Amino acid sequence: MNEKIECYIKAGKALAAAKQLARKLVKPGASFLEIGNKCEEEIRNQGAELSFPINMSLDEIAAHYSPSIDDKTIVPEKGLLKIDMGSHYNGYISDSAITINIDGDPKLETYVNAAREGLNAAIEKFKPGVKLYELGDAIANKIISYGLRPITNLGGHQLEQYNLHAGNFIPNFKDKSHNYTLKPGDAYACEPFATSGVGKVVNGKDAYIFRFVKKKKKNISYEHLNYMNKFEQHFNHLPFSPRWIIREGFIPKNKIDRILNIFIRKGIIDKYNVLIEKTAEPVSQFEHTIVIDEDGRSIVTTKE
Repeated sequence: MNEKIECYIKAGKALAAAKQLARKLVKPGASFLEIGNKCEEEIRNQGAELSFPINMSLDEIAAHYSPSIDDKTIVPEKGLLKIDMGSHYNGYISDSAITINIDGDPKLETYVNAAREGLNAAIEKFKPGVKLYELGDAIANKIISYGLRPITNLGGHQLEQYNLHAGNFIPNFKDKSHNYTLKPGDAYACEPFATSGVGKVVNGKDAYIFRFVKKKKKNISYEHLNYMNKFEQHFNHLPFSPRWIIREGFIPKNKIDRILNIFIRKGIIDKYNVLIEKTAEPVSQFEHTIVIDEDGRSIVTTKE
């Protein structure tokens, strides 16, 4: 097994431990902030680094809700809570998600099963020679068999070193424009989403996750230049949470929002708005990272 795949597997093992912890921590009344911090800490305790902030997206929120610095959100009595986490080892990223049916509601369990089985159907086909749209076809057929729809403007993504969204896209339906053929050495995060809505997400107004994009040299004060360099130094080009700025301690808490807003306007920082199902219907998600080794064998790096 080559060094690159060993790194993916090490990152995946850390992520699997964090998912197990999340299942234990998610209970009605529990703090999103506490769960998020503990799960992220578990990844680091397992010897990996964080590749993006934990996503804790409830019901119609499909993705990109992450606890804020002083988040007061608590786990409700019922609903679908999607926990999406990422780790990396030497820059090789594992990305995985689960959906927790908080009170075990039988109707909501259908959503859980649809997304999970959609993912399993794609993993079964994940071999050299298979086209990405064939994975999407398998995902959609399975989700539709549960009487639900896949979300068609979300999907899986290619992974490369320090690059979470690297080029190719795995659609969650049979979209023949995604006709890349899998080959040994490929790594992908495959992530079906299932819903009873129209199967589209739209941007919400809030953002809790950010990413350093590029440096700017013109019209930058020395103070902002220092902060810009710190963003690149601490987070590279991977997504981050304002909570992490507190952890690293390079911007005072009372300045973080202002600096982020200035850097977003200047194009130094990008933001990830929360993604909401267009008709506000519940959404479920499951995700694994799959790597094809040199012998053409598929390895699911994030299995618990």
